[in-house]
Parts: sequence; C-alpha cells; structure tokens
Amino acid sequence: MKKTFLMTALALSLGSAYAQSSVTLYGVIDIAYQHQTNATATGGSLNAVTSGSISGSRYGFKGKEDLGGGLYSLFTLEAGFNPADGSRGQGGLAFGRQAFVGLGGDFGQLTVGRQYTPLFEHYGNFDPLWGISNVNESGFYLYYGTFRQNNAVRYAKNIAGVNFAAMHGFGNVSGSTSAGQLNGLQANYTAGPLLVGAAYQKFDVNASASTNLGSTSNAMIGANYGFGPARVFFNYMDTKLSTGAKSDIATLGVNYEVTPLVGLVGAYYNDKTKSTTNVNGSRNTLALGLTYTLSKRTMVYTYVDRSKQNSGYAATAISAGSDLFGAPSTQSTRSNLMLGVRHAF
Repeated sequence: MKKTFLMTALALSLGSAYAQSSVTLYGVIDIAYQHQTNATATGGSLNAVTSGSISGSRYGFKGKEDLGGGLYSLFTLEAGFNPADGSRGQGGLAFGRQAFVGLGGDFGQLTVGRQYTPLFEHYGNFDPLWGISNVNESGFYLYYGTFRQNNAVRYAKNIAGVNFAAMHGFGNVSGSTSAGQLNGLQANYTAGPLLVGAAYQKFDVNASASTNLGSTSNAMIGANYGFGPARVFFNYMDTKLSTGAKSDIATLGVNYEVTPLVGLVGAYYNDKTKSTTNVNGSRNTLALGLTYTLSKRTMVYTYVDRSKQNSGYAATAISAGSDLFGAPSTQSTRSNLMLGVRHAF
C-alpha cells in the first residue's frame, strides 16, 4: 500500500512537470569599473569594480502553463547577485528580485508574492536610464519609495486599450491592518509612437503595530515619443512623507540609435526637496552613455554623469543624499565614470 502510494505520488509529480508548457532559464551578468569623485562626506573618491551598472546582475526562472479555455498559470523566481564577489543581492534573499505565482486569462492576470511596485514599473517606461544604474545619480529617487514589495497581490488587465495594474501589499503585522502595507495603481496608453502613463503608490513604513514611522506617497506622470532613430522621455514625480518632507523630480531624456550597433542615451534630472524644518534644496544631474553591441547577447558601454547640489539638499529629511555607491556627500558636486560589459543569457 505504501509503495503504491509513493509510486502514485511520483507519477503525479512527473506528470505535473511534463505538463508545463514552458520553463525558461534566463539571466544577466553586468560588471564594470567605476570611478566616483566625492564618494565620501569628506570628499574622498571611489575606484571599484561594481555589479549591475546599467542593469542588475541576475538569474531567474519563468514558467507558463496552458490550462485550457484561455486560462494559464505562470511563475517567476529571480535572484540578484554580485559577480564581483559572488554574493547574493537584495540582502542575501534566495530570490530577492522577484518571487511570485499567478493565474491569467480573459479576466486579466492575478499574481501573488514579491513583486515590483507601481513606482518601479512606471519609471521603466519613462526614464531612458531606468533610474537604477549605479553610474547615474538618478538612482537616488528610488529611495523616495519602495520598488519591491513582499506579500503583494497584483492585478493587471488591458481595458479599452489602457494597460491597467493595481497592487496591494500586506504588511503581515499582527494587530495592525496598515503597518507595512502598500497600495498602488498604474496605467499607460499607447497611441502610435506616443506612450503616456501615470502611477500612484502609498507605502506605510511602520515596522510593527506599536511604531509610527509614517508613510511615503509617490504620484507620477510621464510620456515618451519615438520619431526616426530617436525616442524622447519625460517624467515628473511628487513624493510626500507624513513627516512633512517632500521631493519633486523632473526628468528629461533621449535614446538615439546612431547605427544598429551603436546607441546614445542622455538624461537630465532636477530634484527639489523640502525637509521637515522647511529647508529647501535642489540637485541637478546630467548623465550620458554610449553602448556598443558586440552580439545579440553581449554589449560594452561607458557612462558618465555629473551632479551639483546646494547645501539645503543635503539637509533634507528624505534620504536624498544617498547613492547606490558612496556615502551621502556634503560636497556640492559628484561625478561618475563607468566602463563595463553586459552579457545576457
């Protein structure tokens, strides 16, 4: 009886595996040399080998199964890592970038797990540098709001030509329905070469039911337009903290295909901040990049940026002085240079 049960369980397991319509292993290895000026509060520079310079290094698995009648199941497990030393990314999580499962069909798509937030997905369409590059100082705006959410339920559907998505992230905190939770919406619409979009999310940063650390809200609107070999980008984000601190970030950018193998990208960022004590600050950043495609999977690149901030910017209560590399700087300027290689598999 026991043997029969074990054989039946094995057969069901194998049957389930073979029923999978498709499973894909994929990844990116991105590594570069970086030189950064004023990387410390006292003005010291940084020379380093860095990971994820224009896209985070990762490996992952994606699967999709046809369940019949237009219904399908899907999953994604994606882990970040640092090829410079072999360590895991996202604080050492096994699948720190994404980990979710869901169902889709005519009703739309419903997924549950660790997922990208509306803030991150929106910026992916309206910032030519994606705002996640280690080289460009634009990465600071991601610190104005969380861009991955645990325990999240996401629903997406195309409604009358509008791609719509809504997310609720449970805080999983006993004794509180709001601590640690996230709520957000996003929508975008394509009309020929024009893409327009908007998003909103609010994240309660409370760590427990007994703390009151406040919340962060982000409202965004953006557009991009393609003509010939170029595409121009615009985005505006307004961020408010319950403490009274705030930030307003305007982005202008362009992608230009010089040849099928050579690409140029540029972006300008203006970030205006106000601290809880009403200290106003600003930072202006210009970022430029050049990419050269060696093959379908491999490219080399160089990026450079320079930012300038006033004294009020460093005084803001938001983590506006933070950068992906280097400490918050009290210096008025900071520059980055990056030379790297990216391989996708």
